[in-house]
Amino acid sequence: MGNIQCPGTDAVHLAAFARDFCPFPTYMPSTHLINMLSINSSIQLKEHYMAVQTSLNPKQQEDFAQRLRTTFGREGRVTYGGVGVVALSLSFLFDTLARQVRGESVPDSGLIPGLFLKDPRGYYPQNAHTVSTYLRLVPYIANNPTRMKEETERYVRQLTPHNSSSVKEDIAKINEILMLTVEGTMKVHLLRLKNGTADELESYDDDDEDLSQNKTTFNLNCVPEEADKEFLAKVQQADNRTKETFDNCKPDTGEVPETLMHHVAELEWTRVMFGLAFVYKHAISEEIFTHREDFDLKANSLVKWAE
Repeated sequence: MGNIQCPGTDAVHLAAFARDFCPFPTYMPSTHLINMLSINSSIQLKEHYMAVQTSLNPKQQEDFAQRLRTTFGREGRVTYGGVGVVALSLSFLFDTLARQVRGESVPDSGLIPGLFLKDPRGYYPQNAHTVSTYLRLVPYIANNPTRMKEETERYVRQLTPHNSSSVKEDIAKINEILMLTVEGTMKVHLLRLKNGTADELESYDDDDEDLSQNKTTFNLNCVPEEADKEFLAKVQQADNRTKETFDNCKPDTGEVPETLMHHVAELEWTRVMFGLAFVYKHAISEEIFTHREDFDLKANSLVKWAE
């Protein structure tokens, strides 16, 4: 799997360099998803809320706030808005409203951009439309616990069961664990709404780690053997950072990867998968379940919140 001294930053740097010769996919998932499903989700959401507002001019800020008031009312509080799928849905809502007040055309249905990765055939994962529709709905029912419980139950029932053992390709495996994470937080949110207990949480299934351990097919849009030659030649001419990174990340002694391009792609992919496995395990943990926090739009607004 590569030299253990190859840190994530080096893997990313080397992958970016290698893509000039072999444009394999970018594996990094949505930062929104990672941040909003973390234990620090309320802090991350507040920072995103402020960043979106400061990107607007004063007139746009007023329009942005007015649209939020229309949705959430004068108090400007969002039930459980600082955690889980509600925080995630709010982050997408902020981006959508900001684009609208700038006069951009924004679809109000369909897949949420950037939530999942598109595979080389141009497809998104199973359940992507269901999850996107649910996340688009959440802000409009967040303060109605009865409706929120009913709709969350309904969308959880619509989710198609997974067959992780059939997932073989690089992008598909990343999408699978992203989907498991979102679905898991939907179920955690439903348990909150039902006043359930931590004992009812679904346990983290170590079998899901097979997503990162089983043989993976990497989609390399090149002839890797030819790309290897050009890559090695360019590394020798590169700056010291790239040369040092290659030395840190080259295959261990005795390891024989299919090609260097496969090796470099797998380095970055593995770092992403291990990171996502941690996010998934955390997102359905007792710690995240007991973290229940509303989000105060009014207190964090840059403009006066009309009474």
